[in-house]
Amino acid sequence: MTHSVSQGVRDSVRILSMRLSILGLCAVIGGALAGDLSAQTLLSNPDEGKNVAGGTGPLAPRPAPQPAPPPTEPAAGTAHPKDGPAPAPVPLPAPAPQPEPPQPAPAPPAAGGGKNDDTPRPVPTAPAPETTPPEEAADTAPPEAAAPAPEESSGPAPAGGADIPATMAVLAAGFPEGEAESFTQMLIGLPDGVSADTIGHLLYPRRQFDRAAWFFGVAAQRPEASAASLSNFGALAMEVYADAPDAWPETMLQAAHDALVAANGLQPDEPAILNNLGNAARRLGLHDAAVEHGARATELAPEEPLYWTNLARSMAAAGDADGAAAALARAHLLEPNGLALLETLPMLPGAAPGYSRALQTQCDVNFRCQEICPRSIIGGLMSVTCEIENSSAQIACTEGRPYPTSYRCEEDLPEYGILIPGLNSGFSVAVPGFSAHVLVQGDGSVDVRVEAGASIGPVGGYLRADGHYDPSGGVSFDNPGGGVRVNLLPNSPANQLASDLGHPPVHIEAETLNGGPVQINGEAYNAGLLSF
Repeated sequence: MTHSVSQGVRDSVRILSMRLSILGLCAVIGGALAGDLSAQTLLSNPDEGKNVAGGTGPLAPRPAPQPAPPPTEPAAGTAHPKDGPAPAPVPLPAPAPQPEPPQPAPAPPAAGGGKNDDTPRPVPTAPAPETTPPEEAADTAPPEAAAPAPEESSGPAPAGGADIPATMAVLAAGFPEGEAESFTQMLIGLPDGVSADTIGHLLYPRRQFDRAAWFFGVAAQRPEASAASLSNFGALAMEVYADAPDAWPETMLQAAHDALVAANGLQPDEPAILNNLGNAARRLGLHDAAVEHGARATELAPEEPLYWTNLARSMAAAGDADGAAAALARAHLLEPNGLALLETLPMLPGAAPGYSRALQTQCDVNFRCQEICPRSIIGGLMSVTCEIENSSAQIACTEGRPYPTSYRCEEDLPEYGILIPGLNSGFSVAVPGFSAHVLVQGDGSVDVRVEAGASIGPVGGYLRADGHYDPSGGVSFDNPGGGVRVNLLPNSPANQLASDLGHPPVHIEAETLNGGPVQINGEAYNAGLLSF
């Protein structure tokens, strides 16, 4: 009994948490979004090979809810969702034929155009149980209750094809009871500029892939569905299936592939769509097509390491270990510490020998220490450290381990004191009420800090700013701001001089930089002791 009560409490808390998340989502959409997150934002498969459930619920389906009583036909003129007929994907079994005469069909909605002209038609989540011969059932069951059978797709699938609503029904069967209906009602009342695509983009970074796929599916069923909506539905449905392939029907993967084929038909040269299509084709065992799509994606976007690692997976699946090794080596060259590469390497052991051979010839780590380190005594010491780090990075590269790709070899502007020519790569000018520091870095860039102010007894006010010059980027300014300092030591000529130069020995400072909030600091010679 104790276990049953505890389980019931946990279930209640889970359902309540989900309802609150829905209300929070509605509030965010209605109050914070003034414009749509563009439907043209394409999601490339982000964690190929790593599907981690997250957000408010796992991606594996929950037990299907109990069949609900057949819904009554909504009245004509009910508001229509903004993104087309939004399905209410909960199990709606077809009612058994009744002896009473059939009821007359409801009156069609009034003509005149606009979103209130059509009534959302719920799409079922499960085939209707046959209690009569098929011919009889076809005469007695309403058309909404018959789930269309998935069709084999040999070309681009239409945006409103049967596979998308069927997949959405399967997804919704794993939602908590009543959540799909809440989503449908929410779509009806969305404000201008917010669409199902918007909600999909909100859910995607929270790793609620199943719900994001559902909302992208709503957008993908519109007659004017964009390639981005179709591709995003395909990518997210594929991620949901890959997370628990034994729990979801394989038709979900086929529907994702068909949606991506349709997206590719609308935008044939979009690398993100081609990357996703290659992943779906590989998971369906269409290895030649997967390699073709992946190679085209890398041809259109050769600087994207994710596309190269996915191409390597497709080549390995097609039996081309050398091609997979070459693709991995290209990804390593672009982003040696990238997550996509680090996850893919252990999954392709057959490509490891060729990958190692490629690294021996292509690894050429060069921090350019003699060019970037300042021309000073301190800069010379920094260049020695830079060269040591360069050698370590070269060894790590040839061994296929993560390694740094650059080294920061530059001096910093002083918070206290002055720059001494020769020891430092610059100079300082300091007089009571004004100070300036100039640093010339090894790459030719110049950093300047200027501060001016006045002191009356222990209290001093000041203004400051930093400036930078880069030979390739021009001039920029940052850290504008100022503040007030209060010297805490007894007044004396030495303390007064230190305050005039902007370096009170022990002081409290109220400062703001870059328009940020005022910060209270306790400092000794401008070195921070505490801050709040």
